[in-house]
Amino acid sequence: MGWLRGMGRRDLVTVAAGLALFGFGLAELYVPLAPYVEGDGPIPTELSGGWMAVLTVLLAGYCLAVAACGTYPRIAVVLAGVCFVAQSLTPLLPESPVTPLAALVVVCFACVAVGGRHGPVIAAVSYFLAAGIETTIADDPDWAFIVFVALAVMGPAYAVRMRRAEAERLVALAAEREAAARTDERLRVARELHDIVSHGVAVMVLQAGAAQAVLDSDVRQAHESLDAVQDVGRDVVTELRRLLVVLRAEGSLERLPSLRHLDPLLSGVRAAGVRVDVTADGDLGRVPAAVDVSGYRVLQEALTNVVKHAPGAAVSVAIEVGHTDLRIHVVDDGPRIVRRSDGSGLGVTGSASVSSSSEARPPPVRGRAAGSRCGWSCP
Repeated sequence: MGWLRGMGRRDLVTVAAGLALFGFGLAELYVPLAPYVEGDGPIPTELSGGWMAVLTVLLAGYCLAVAACGTYPRIAVVLAGVCFVAQSLTPLLPESPVTPLAALVVVCFACVAVGGRHGPVIAAVSYFLAAGIETTIADDPDWAFIVFVALAVMGPAYAVRMRRAEAERLVALAAEREAAARTDERLRVARELHDIVSHGVAVMVLQAGAAQAVLDSDVRQAHESLDAVQDVGRDVVTELRRLLVVLRAEGSLERLPSLRHLDPLLSGVRAAGVRVDVTADGDLGRVPAAVDVSGYRVLQEALTNVVKHAPGAAVSVAIEVGHTDLRIHVVDDGPRIVRRSDGSGLGVTGSASVSSSSEARPPPVRGRAAGSRCGWSCP
């Protein structure tokens, strides 16, 4: 019974319909009942055993087509049409029993509804060809009835087809949106990891180098630099744990870094020998959480660049909260030294994924200036 459990609901319905139609067809052939359609055709029970065997085989073909129309609709409609034409060559034309026409109508409906791109064409050709041959042989062409049945069956079937296509389109659109959301989430996580790790590692490398430089001449200073390395390392681990907590849905954005809590960031920069002065104009509490985190990362990237390229400089940070935007100005007085880069950094790439506009400002006589502006539309 494993094959039965593996079948879908639609397959079970069509198989049950095929079996029911087969039982009804056997009753039509072997039970002496009054004919449904008046005419000169023979009564099935009066036919010879050979013709009865042929009609039974054709009946099995009809029922097999109905049973398979859910899974193989195009093959099923061709099989039903062939059986319909074959029965037109027997003494019992398919216009008298109910089973042949019912089977042909059912498989045509299924082929139009679920038969794929060429399903409607195959169903129409099979139906009109089989019905046309049968009426020609019977010498009783009733095209009005044939067209009426075609419209009555294929019209609703086509409506079902359009509804299924719309449902598939919506499912595909939902899948695309889910994939885009996953991509955005991966980019956000990558940006967070870059901002957390690059800043901490830059400070740790600088402090470790300073400790190595004074290890023999000033042991106390070397110990202080190594202590700073440990402190920054602990802060990086704490940031990473905080990010993992949020990713596991165990925390909220309130636990992410914020411009309202800059002490851990500034202490690490000051430990690297950079003097930082921060002024804030406006209420940071009204900044949306997403913009708050983005602004924190922009400031963190700017201070990391100062630590890397202008060690020992004095930095002035101005944070301005407007009605609909957040402005961050970072100015240092370090020497204007041009250094070549191998282009392996990801700071620009990470910042590019933030919906913010940045404008370069003319640098003063000494040092560099950078400005960034994020609107409330920043993610």
